[in-house]
Amino acid sequence: MGKIMSKVSGVFIPVTDMKRSTEWYINTFDLEVIQLSDVCTGLAFPGEATFINLWKVERAQPTTFDTGTERIPYYNFESFDIEYSHAALIEKGVEAMPIVNGDGVRFFDCLDPDGNRIGIVEELPVSVAFYEHKQKYRKD
Repeated sequence: MGKIMSKVSGVFIPVTDMKRSTEWYINTFDLEVIQLSDVCTGLAFPGEATFINLWKVERAQPTTFDTGTERIPYYNFESFDIEYSHAALIEKGVEAMPIVNGDGVRFFDCLDPDGNRIGIVEELPVSVAFYEHKQKYRKD
């Protein structure tokens, strides 16, 4: 029997200025353009299948949820070297929060031009299940 689903196809990010946001995401994360449009722009990390879809909205939308003690972004981008990712984004002028050492992960959040919070996360070997799973997809 076949799979019902096999992966996340796309992440939708609300943006108020399509041109500004498209340029920012391309330049910041080195994404490739799949489709350009005034209402939805499709981008992807080179060699990856999941789309980053920028959707035009009239006003900023929430992109985090509240756990009662902190705000968590709805999506993370993967890093295999959090120090490098952090330094590179800061060098590009991105507003990046400090790196946090969590339980089996290191992460930081950064903000896009609309203030959308994007999580950048690196799984550590002590997070055995997640670390081993993600290493299968690592491309250096």
